[in-house]
Amino acid sequence: MGEKKAIRKTKTPHTVASICEELHNLGIAKGDTVILHAALGQAGWVCGGDVAIIKAFQKAVTESGNLVMASQSTNMSDPAKWRNPAVPKEWWPTIYEEMPAYNPDETPTFFMGVIPETFRKMANVKRSSHPKYSFCAWGSDSAFITEKHALNFGFGEQSPLARLYELHAKIVLFGVDHNKNTSLHLAEHRAKAFRIQQEKSPIMVGGEKVWQSYDEITSNSEEFIGIGRDYEQKTAHQPTTLAGAPTKIFDMRDLVDYVSGVISE
Repeated sequence: MGEKKAIRKTKTPHTVASICEELHNLGIAKGDTVILHAALGQAGWVCGGDVAIIKAFQKAVTESGNLVMASQSTNMSDPAKWRNPAVPKEWWPTIYEEMPAYNPDETPTFFMGVIPETFRKMANVKRSSHPKYSFCAWGSDSAFITEKHALNFGFGEQSPLARLYELHAKIVLFGVDHNKNTSLHLAEHRAKAFRIQQEKSPIMVGGEKVWQSYDEITSNSEEFIGIGRDYEQKTAHQPTTLAGAPTKIFDMRDLVDYVSGVISE
């Protein structure tokens, strides 16, 4: 929204302490596991910006809990399939040859926003190994969440999403809607109502860069908006605000179970 608009809509600055207090009032407690999807531009004026948002969540759940974010790098993919924009076909050989392999410590997120990009570089944050659909985690179970992320089906049963489901995670949509809610991809897998497509990404294998092929499902995240809002209506879910941004908080298990049932019908 821009800093001027953020200032105009804010009565008093939002801080780490005030946002943490808001989170506690919204039911986010010490020891919770939270997967956060966020758009800082939807918030009011935050003293410290993206770093303050992250620290507020960390303070709220403490190191006995977990903070997780999707850290996707969807540009680490086959240029032959790039759209909006596509690149000229004659560029493909150069891209295959020159694109650096995925490195969890170096590869930036791609169109994920400033909060996940900042989070992935912070102390004690672990990142999973999937070249396109990685997740970052901080907290007591960060290794459990991020380890053993399978290359095939990056949002499936061998992904951080399935580990979050086991941990009874809470989903926080901070300034975003269900089209950004990656947990619903796990519901797609469990519904088994999808087509499989081949993808490939550059990874390191035995010290050499390889364009590794893998299986992934076809998906349209925009369809999640309607499904998610149907769930909200059926459960009388009440949206709220956090640091001035429209915010929704869900029990991951309940939402994933509902959506997988709807998709499989």
